[in-house]
Amino acid sequence: MKTKKVVWLSAFKHVIPADYENWLEEMASQGWNIDRIGQWSSVRMVFTKSTPKKYRYVYDIQTNPKKDYRATYEQFGWEFVGIMASCFMWRKEYSSDRPEAFSDMQSIETRNTSVVRAVSVSLIIFISAFMITSIALGVTFRSLTVGDTIQLILFLLFSGGIAVYLAWIMRKIYKNRYK
Repeated sequence: MKTKKVVWLSAFKHVIPADYENWLEEMASQGWNIDRIGQWSSVRMVFTKSTPKKYRYVYDIQTNPKKDYRATYEQFGWEFVGIMASCFMWRKEYSSDRPEAFSDMQSIETRNTSVVRAVSVSLIIFISAFMITSIALGVTFRSLTVGDTIQLILFLLFSGGIAVYLAWIMRKIYKNRYK
């Protein structure tokens, strides 16, 4: 029986924060628990087979956490699991009522709006790269070699594809901002 399970691109498959939390909780209920979440966990996440547990996970984006941020969560019994980019991951084991980290709908909406803002920065970067490359291709097209032209077109497809994907993520999170 396997004792390790690797999941690739988890944050790209479960883009809505509540969906990501629910997915982690489902994995824990099946006995696949994570010991630590790190910067690259959105790309490669390693789970260890253990006793199934009921965990409530929290995805909390904090670009500039206050001095007492961690202490406040820990004071209420939350376990710090790690940080992915600006996203702090917390969990709390429970047996009856599922604990909530956000006390009201406004807190959930604020969290999801922060995620949309973070994604929008990447979207702007990829749209800018797409536009600059398009202009460069248009201006220099006649003087480029076939190889250079192919590279620029491939980059256009890549940056345009990523931009469309990020726009889709933003829309999906925004539509589910109360979730």
